[in-house]
Amino acid sequence: MLGPLEDAILARLKELQKAVPRLRLDTYGGELSDPDLLVTLISKGPSILITTPKISFKQRSNRHYTADLVFRLVISAGNERKLLPKGGDPGSYWLWESCLSLLTNWQHKEGGSMVRPTEFANLVNGKFQAQHLSVLGQSFALALDWDVPEPDWPELERIAMEYHVPASNADEVA
Repeated sequence: MLGPLEDAILARLKELQKAVPRLRLDTYGGELSDPDLLVTLISKGPSILITTPKISFKQRSNRHYTADLVFRLVISAGNERKLLPKGGDPGSYWLWESCLSLLTNWQHKEGGSMVRPTEFANLVNGKFQAQHLSVLGQSFALALDWDVPEPDWPELERIAMEYHVPASNADEVA
């Protein structure tokens, strides 16, 4: 459920790479909490990372649920206000507005619910190792239908009720 949704969102955001070829699109892997990963985040240029912090399930029938899902974009750039110059990297505000335009009321699959923006957060705005970094968080919500998948385990053919008491006894007890 999550893998295909994240893939669809990242595919939708690939449209931004036409304007920003250096844009990194990926899943979030703790870059803001690990200093080594943060250095990598800054050095690779502007990025949009996706994470799914919350899903609430509501049972509709024995094997059918609706899932109210929240996903968050972690948008980072070298500054916040810079507009997209020719050949340069945009600021985080430009990336944020572009993401809002691409994802608001978008359906990740035909007949699916529309994505709606929810919360915005300014996560980081300052210097890290002499480089400026602006990181914004934008949350979106959508509802999904989910059916409990049938297990692909082999069918149970029989239950052996044979046992030996004590274990060293060669004769079956039952």
